[in-house]
Amino acid sequence: MMNYFQNRMTGDPHTRFLLFCSLFMWLAGCSSAKPVATKTADFVVWTADLRSDTLKNSYRIVLKTPDNSITGLCILKKKGGEWHGTLINEMSAKAFDFIITDEKCELLNVISLMDKWYIRKTVAADLHFLFNVDNPKASFQKRLKRFRQQGMKVVNYRKKQILMIPDGAVQLVNRRHKLQYELRKMMEIDPDKVIL
Repeated sequence: MMNYFQNRMTGDPHTRFLLFCSLFMWLAGCSSAKPVATKTADFVVWTADLRSDTLKNSYRIVLKTPDNSITGLCILKKKGGEWHGTLINEMSAKAFDFIITDEKCELLNVISLMDKWYIRKTVAADLHFLFNVDNPKASFQKRLKRFRQQGMKVVNYRKKQILMIPDGAVQLVNRRHKLQYELRKMMEIDPDKVIL
């Protein structure tokens, strides 16, 4: 094999040029075009500013699919070792309730439009990952890759990615099913402290 290339390299200059270009293109095709990222493991997604273990948490949520976009509210509260939540659309219609434990997420009272096994399975897995990303007891914890990229904190797990956007939003992207969830914390108002 080596003799073949040596014979070709000493021959016609056009052949040498084509072989060189072919080798260069092959090597260029093997290179990675991933953006530069620094690997760290020193941050959490759910800081005290974004989620409280003792108070009710309210988020403005945008759920984007390839064909549509849904906006509404996500209300979340910790009860014992479980997170209980509700997703409500802009028209105040409940889409579903959910309970998240260390092991899984279960959807309850799902509206008929979403009450299909594959939709329930995907949304439950996404919510489980999103709300348990900092839970050391979660089964996927050892397979997470945390790093900083272009001013954002990023957590990767299989075909899912959580982005901490600098403006305070938490975004989950499910690349496999082309879904995107974006949550923004809403300021909680204590009715006892409101001055009329």
